Amino acid sequence: MKYIYTLMFSIILMSCNETHHAVVKVDDELSSNIKLLIEKYVENDFDVSDFYTEDIISRINNLEITGYENLMQGFQAHHDILYNNIVVEDLYVHTNYFSSGDIWSNAWFTWKGTGKTTGEDYTNRGHFDYKWEDGKIAILQAYYNEYAEQNEAAAYAASQN
Repeated sequence: MKYIYTLMFSIILMSCNETHHAVVKVDDELSSNIKLLIEKYVENDFDVSDFYTEDIISRINNLEITGYENLMQGFQAHHDILYNNIVVEDLYVHTNYFSSGDIWSNAWFTWKGTGKTTGEDYTNRGHFDYKWEDGKIAILQAYYNEYAEQNEAAAYAASQN
């Protein structure tokens, strides 16, 4: 019986020997580009089309947005309509270079801003994933608590009536 368990354990270990590996880098050009894009977002500078595909797919929590212009309009609304004093702190970025050829950058940070309508100070942890294709971002996936956006957008809409 002891040998059967040993044999089963060996088979399980060998089946876990995946051939898909990744090299993770923190000081590469793509990670630096993500840091630059986040810096430009904070500075309200959206002249960044060289970094994105025209038909980028953005998944922001459960919402999917297609196209570069639509993504930039959403980012600009943060500055133009919703928030003052936007800052990003505690930024960490790395890029995964997978043996399959896929390349993904990941960013974790703390976003802070003050609501233009409510005056409320918001702090929000965020995680963004960026898939690179041919040197440009083709997919953006963003995960964060939507309370600040929903609260501030509702207050702004109410103030327009």
